[in-house]
Amino acid sequence: MTSDESGGSRFPSYIPITTILALLMAGIFSCKKVNPEPPAARNFDDSLTADSSYVTAPILFEISELEEKINKALGVVLVEKAEIKSGKSRSLNLRIERNGPIKLAFDGTRLTFSASLKIWLSNPLNLLTNSKDTSNRVYSAIDVRFRSPLTVQDNWRVQTRVELENYRWITKPRIRVLGIDIPVTRLADRILEKRQDGIENAIDNAVFNELRLDRELQTVWNDIQKPLLINRQFQQVWLLPRPYAVLVGPIRGNPKTIVIPMRLKLGVDTKFGTRPVYTPLAQLPRLQKVASLPMMSRINLLSRIPYTQLTAVLNTLIRGKKLNVINHLVNIEKAHIYGGEHALIVRTDIRGAIRGSLYFRGRPAFDTIRNELVMKNIDYDMHTEQSLARVADWLLHDTLKDTLQATLKLPLQEHFTMLPHKIETAFSRAKVGRKARIAIPKFELKPKAIAVRPDGLYILLHADAAMRLEVVDL
Repeated sequence: MTSDESGGSRFPSYIPITTILALLMAGIFSCKKVNPEPPAARNFDDSLTADSSYVTAPILFEISELEEKINKALGVVLVEKAEIKSGKSRSLNLRIERNGPIKLAFDGTRLTFSASLKIWLSNPLNLLTNSKDTSNRVYSAIDVRFRSPLTVQDNWRVQTRVELENYRWITKPRIRVLGIDIPVTRLADRILEKRQDGIENAIDNAVFNELRLDRELQTVWNDIQKPLLINRQFQQVWLLPRPYAVLVGPIRGNPKTIVIPMRLKLGVDTKFGTRPVYTPLAQLPRLQKVASLPMMSRINLLSRIPYTQLTAVLNTLIRGKKLNVINHLVNIEKAHIYGGEHALIVRTDIRGAIRGSLYFRGRPAFDTIRNELVMKNIDYDMHTEQSLARVADWLLHDTLKDTLQATLKLPLQEHFTMLPHKIETAFSRAKVGRKARIAIPKFELKPKAIAVRPDGLYILLHADAAMRLEVVDL
């Protein structure tokens, strides 16, 4: 009886002991921690430098726009109350008017001006000296054609040297003496030769004052320096152009359009966050004239992505993610990215079946098919791998690595495909967009190099492009 009682008393006490042991064992395993030595932030890639960029664009001026401006600037009267010496005794009064608009044409090298003129000349046989008496003036009409080369000076002004090419009398000048018309064409020819420089100078001045590259390009120069927002995803990304020189090639064109090839040399910075403060270079530099200027633009972008930016992107995608690794639940609390040993280092803080920090390393690379920045060959850091081998070798399975590999992607599609569109849009919305149109028919952006640096990831991008700028309102 005693033995039964004692046996009965021992049996119930066995259950709580086992339960306690089970709970203790579960507690021990559930509280497994991993705390490997973090990789050092040292041994970085060499720094990258971006060559100067240049944007080459033909500046297009429509002949019809220039023609309208020149006619407006010249007015109707080209020569008024000019005195011409005729012989030794007296002078003649001359007046020249346009009989219709001056017509412009351009053959690619020379600008021609065609006009119909009306000429009044005081009667050389009239003995009256009253200059206000117009009743006896000689009238004639003539078609004239002037020509001029067209060049751009280093002070941004377009220069012409107008010369009379030929003329044809439509109404020959005649005077009436005793009822007889006497032609005075030779006299008129000599007078026209003497006064042709006045007409030529008037046209030269009109072109000089109306075809103003400095006036048209000053707004372009100012607006191109403004920060350009190219991406709003996760964080605002800005391009900050820094122009410093302008080249101009020989003028070319066709009967309808004057084409002035120009190249803008500039550096391009990339900034993250709020709109960057910038100090514009207000004054146009002196033009540098070159013998030829191929119509190709080359843009080199050195973009810095701070590790804080990469960390923010990764945490947006991975924070709170739950993984089942061989029947063990792991919860990713947060991640942190930095650089070292020529690689990106990713620290992930986890909890669940195991707690602590895990370190991964991988080399950043371009996926040119998807236009993404990715991590290649991501793997556990050596110290993390050694720590896991001791306490949780099941975590060395590829599940967590594959998750990071799939998540660590930074889309660059915005840079590769949308940048030319954004440049065109920003250009059209600026003040300059009311006076000019920019078109970018070709834009090929390619990655060149990546460097892991102490303050972030540097990406060197290179673009070949074709651009065209058309002045639509002189």
